[in-house]
Amino acid sequence: MKDLRLNLFLLVALVALCIGAVALRPINLGLDLRGGMSMVIEPDMNYALKQEYERYAKDIELKLRESGIRILDTLGEERGIWIELLEVSDYEKLLKVIEKDFPRFEIGEREKERVLIKLKEVELQQLREGTLTQTMEVLRKRVDELGVVQPVITKIGADRILVELPGVLDIQRAKSIVGRTALLELKLVVESGPREALEGKLSKDTELLPSMDNSEWFLLEKLPVITGADLKTAYTSTDEFGMPAVTFELTDIGSKKFGEATEKNIGRRLAIVLDKRVMSAPVIRSRITDRGQISGNFKPEEAKELAIVLRAGALPTKVEFLQETVVGPALGKDAIQQGIKAGILGFLLLVMLLVVRYKFAGVTATFSILLNALMLWAGLVLLGGTLTLPGIAGIILNMGIAVDSNVLIFERVREELRLGNSIRKSIELGYRRTLSAVWDTHITLLVAALILFQFGSGPVKGFATTLTIGTIASFISNVYFAKQLLDTLARVRLFKV
Repeated sequence: MKDLRLNLFLLVALVALCIGAVALRPINLGLDLRGGMSMVIEPDMNYALKQEYERYAKDIELKLRESGIRILDTLGEERGIWIELLEVSDYEKLLKVIEKDFPRFEIGEREKERVLIKLKEVELQQLREGTLTQTMEVLRKRVDELGVVQPVITKIGADRILVELPGVLDIQRAKSIVGRTALLELKLVVESGPREALEGKLSKDTELLPSMDNSEWFLLEKLPVITGADLKTAYTSTDEFGMPAVTFELTDIGSKKFGEATEKNIGRRLAIVLDKRVMSAPVIRSRITDRGQISGNFKPEEAKELAIVLRAGALPTKVEFLQETVVGPALGKDAIQQGIKAGILGFLLLVMLLVVRYKFAGVTATFSILLNALMLWAGLVLLGGTLTLPGIAGIILNMGIAVDSNVLIFERVREELRLGNSIRKSIELGYRRTLSAVWDTHITLLVAALILFQFGSGPVKGFATTLTIGTIASFISNVYFAKQLLDTLARVRLFKV
């Protein structure tokens, strides 16, 4: 009796805890129930490779010249870094320098005086994985800045990213924030004017970029004074004419670099470059250290979006939108209403069958199924899970499994009663002799759910989450607490099966 009372007390406490969790905190609804948008994004790995090779090209050139190797030029591209030797005899020296000072690289091709060096395969794989991870981190920061509740940002396949934004229906605005590279660079201006006049002055240390409206072209030093990596924060403000602008503040290291560069170049123009377009190019009047301003005839919303992407950081490479889907809130509302109606109707039919077939034992089965559903719902709430349409399918499947476990146990209890055992002994033997089958069923479901969660995408993970929580809840409610309820019925002589 002491054990029975303790178990009943635990049952009441568990029900109270679950009801409290459900009542105090609403469950998060997924994209298919709440409405919103879904995007599949693929980072441009070739562009990322080119950027990496271009960054290394200058360092390699300087090291080779310091080592006494005479070279004509170095050029970074998607395949690697081309090094043009002045003398073919310097090839062996080049190999030794690359092997000693740049162990990440290996020789790719050789065409007389030209040698192609490239990253080793292991390094290439690490670069791809790092680019994908960094892209996901930046996207997550930008989505957080948007204030989206329970977004989904996850990897699908080898090099693609799924972004789900519940409650967001403006696809163009979302794309402008999520997919914008937002590469900020401040570069010294060599000269400005028509494109045709500047193209002949290009060198490997300069680049030619247009203004925002393509009305003017700028010949800039390729090496930036500072980049977006030196930003501490960015926020909307107004320029000297009262127009919307974006003010940025620099880190301590960025402030030092910016101060030294502006002090040495007073009187020169400094171009503020965003995604390879010159936003503005003011003249440096004095030493500037910790902050600057980006102006460019922004609308208030454009300035706000630019501040968001600058705070979140630049994407490591360009991204391509492979798929875009918008789910209206009406569709989710209809799905919820139809799901509730179907769930109520199915549950009532289930209760009728259980009570007709198993009498009072059917009542305990109904209670254990309700407890299972309550524990599942509370589990989703406490773990911060998101309910989706596939998740609802997982709940329904879980209820079916709960009924199956009860039917298996009740039929075994009936067999024990037919063998002449007492009611309490039949209940004990019925549970004991079906426990292995019930245990195997639940373990199999857990393994399947964990595999789905590990390798599935967003909707599949929603199904796997509810199935996992529901399977654990099913075992607790249908095997442990249901037995206590049957024992209670047997003690008060209400047990019929």
